[in-house]
Parts: sequence; structure tokens; C-alpha cells
Amino acid sequence: MKFGNWLVKEDGIEWEGEKEVNRFVIPKDDLTAIRYDKKGSFFYNWILLATEEDWLTQDDLYDLNFAFVYAAALWGQEFSYETFDATLEEQYDQFEEEEDEDWG
Repeated sequence: MKFGNWLVKEDGIEWEGEKEVNRFVIPKDDLTAIRYDKKGSFFYNWILLATEEDWLTQDDLYDLNFAFVYAAALWGQEFSYETFDATLEEQYDQFEEEEDEDWG
């Protein structure tokens, strides 16, 4: 299944944009890996790793969010909407910080 430039394959989610320039692959077995911050919030690591890539646009990241949820369901992986919501909130905070830097 394809979501924008992201392709959900049997073994992971892969960026299908300009491959000769950029590459981003999320392995199936590590899809729902968690990271946490010092305040005790839990996030899906791969979503935030992608958000930190300067070459991915906000549209690319929105598409990845849909691909991520689809893949987690397709592969029967444990998924927490609470963790996903916290991850998206952190992602949007990072978008706002980038916009502030662009204007500052």
C-alpha cells in the first residue's frame, strides 16, 4: 500500500521519493519502538526520527503517520493510541519550532 511517497512493504515502510538522494526505511520488526523523554512521555521513535530529517516535508510526514498506523494494524503489532497521540503532539511542536526558526 502506498501513502504519498511511502510504500508499506512486507518487511517495512520505505521512502519511495528521490532514492538516489535520500533514503529512509523503517524495519517491520522495529516499527513500534518507543522512546521517552525526561518528563516521562512515551513516543513512537520512528515517527520522530523521520520528523528530524530536514529533507522530509510536512506532507511527507503526515503521509508517514497514516502509513505507520496502517502498517501496525496490517502486521498485528501492539499499538497505543495514547502513545501515537503524544507522538503527533511532539511532531507538531517540532513543526512549530521550525516555523519559529524560519521567521526568527
